[in-house]
Amino acid sequence: MKQRLRAGDVVLAAQIELNDPAVIEILGTTGFDLLVVDTEHSPHSPENVQAMLQAGMNGDAVVLARPMKLDAELIRLYLDLGSPGVLCPFIETAEQAALLVSACRYPPVGIRGYGPRRAGLYGTAAAEYFESANEAVLCVPIIESKTAVENIDGIVAVEGIDAVCIGPVDLSISLGVFNEYESEPYLKAFTAVEAACARHGKAMGTGAYSIEHAKACRDGGVQLLLTLVDDQALRAGALATVEALR
Repeated sequence: MKQRLRAGDVVLAAQIELNDPAVIEILGTTGFDLLVVDTEHSPHSPENVQAMLQAGMNGDAVVLARPMKLDAELIRLYLDLGSPGVLCPFIETAEQAALLVSACRYPPVGIRGYGPRRAGLYGTAAAEYFESANEAVLCVPIIESKTAVENIDGIVAVEGIDAVCIGPVDLSISLGVFNEYESEPYLKAFTAVEAACARHGKAMGTGAYSIEHAKACRDGGVQLLLTLVDDQALRAGALATVEALR
């Protein structure tokens, strides 16, 4: 995944809110590149996160944990459970971005404590995991506030940040234009993030609020596209069926 982002490839992602591992098994065989288990807004326990990561072994998509917040202990736990990185919400400063990177790396370059249980195959491959983890772990801050946009150049410049991803709803709220994604303040913020990523050679991502928006972002050079949320997709499919048959 890191190599693909560095190469400029488009990565299609879905966000997982429902806590049944079957969702991962289903979506993992549909062509998505990345499935993000959202523990910020949904009731995913650590045991459930592990089950989701295990279910991901049955598909082709990378399964990644999204912690509730920037918390080194939570991040360490999810990495030890086998998440190959984190998509971390509400990163607003370069200092927070640096802490995110540090939490994902072992000393001397980071602060991650040692104990890769599932990640190290329960001791079977712990040494090999330790040797590769600092380089392999994926670190993606979510940009969700006016403050983050004001500090975007410093955030993107942090070594070890692989990409940034805009959280459109929270960003629109912070800018005072809730759900107004074509408004001047929102488009100005989007462009600022885009420009910072281009300056520093980092991949840019965003949540997409429609297929049309996702296509426009893709065609404009955005690489990481959060294009679907599982519970919303389930509802949309059900509504479409009912409306077609009533």
